[in-house]
Amino acid sequence: MSQKLYDELINSPQGLVNGTLRDVILPAILGKETDEMLYWIGKDLARQYPVASPAELITLTHQLGLGELTLEKHSPTSQLWRLGGPIVAGRIKKDDEETSFGLECGFLAQEIEFQLGTVVEAKINDRHHDAVNILLENDPQTDSNSERAELATFIHLQTTSADNDQAQSPKAGRHLRKRRSRREKQD
Repeated sequence: MSQKLYDELINSPQGLVNGTLRDVILPAILGKETDEMLYWIGKDLARQYPVASPAELITLTHQLGLGELTLEKHSPTSQLWRLGGPIVAGRIKKDDEETSFGLECGFLAQEIEFQLGTVVEAKINDRHHDAVNILLENDPQTDSNSERAELATFIHLQTTSADNDQAQSPKAGRHLRKRRSRREKQD
């Protein structure tokens, strides 16, 4: 480990241990397949902690130390999420083009797949100096009765006041109100 990398990680919001594991050890083990393998690891992570709503997804993403998640846009077949905050900005600043967000893409894809009951794929749509935009696309024709879709038993999150502030962003609330009104119409 170089002095520069050590100095960056020891002073970063993610810390030396998490930064070393995520951005040094895993890429060394996974090599050229890092982004793709991290995508599948992210999906496995979501299977361990499935949540029932976008607000809970925002909270869990924050609790896992992946960054600050915000829903920017959504339609019946796609969602655009922004992942930012000090952890993400620090990771991008360290190595802009080489920094993998495959874990986050896989994690979001699987969480939204559980919530929608359809197959979902995710990819980085845009990189900024302090955030990444992640595009999720789903196939509404593939429902939870298909062989590919998985069913989940959702966990119940314990939240702190900081988590509640994060989850109650205006964009998250707008998305939740629309989902609730659709569910009420279906009932």
